[in-house]
Amino acid sequence: MPKLSHDKKWEMFNKRLEKFMKLNDFFGLGTTYYEMADFQKKEGKDNNQMRGLGYKMKLKITEEELRRYSESGVLEKVEILSAPDSCNLCKKLTGKIISIKDAMTQKPIPNEKCEHKYGCRCGYAPVVE
Repeated sequence: MPKLSHDKKWEMFNKRLEKFMKLNDFFGLGTTYYEMADFQKKEGKDNNQMRGLGYKMKLKITEEELRRYSESGVLEKVEILSAPDSCNLCKKLTGKIISIKDAMTQKPIPNEKCEHKYGCRCGYAPVVE
């Protein structure tokens, strides 16, 4: 597969962002912003703004998930799970059980300081007691 030029790569990113915005797909937006940040880093440019946007999109998804759990009336706690190749900061959170209320106020995930190139990929698993 031929390598895309700089301009073509940004054109592709922007088309994906437009598509995800129309679909209200915050997961797709977050992933794309992190991919854009990785591309900027490879070019030796500051990628903090794109990583910040990716984080905000992932935070929105997580907040919505916690809201649904809270509204279920069944769940009171969640457990933090991380991906096998997560950064050390995220791995330290693995297995932590926290009340939904605390998760909503403390926002431990997505971990804003995550060092993975595509940002925090931790998730909540409902704890049924």
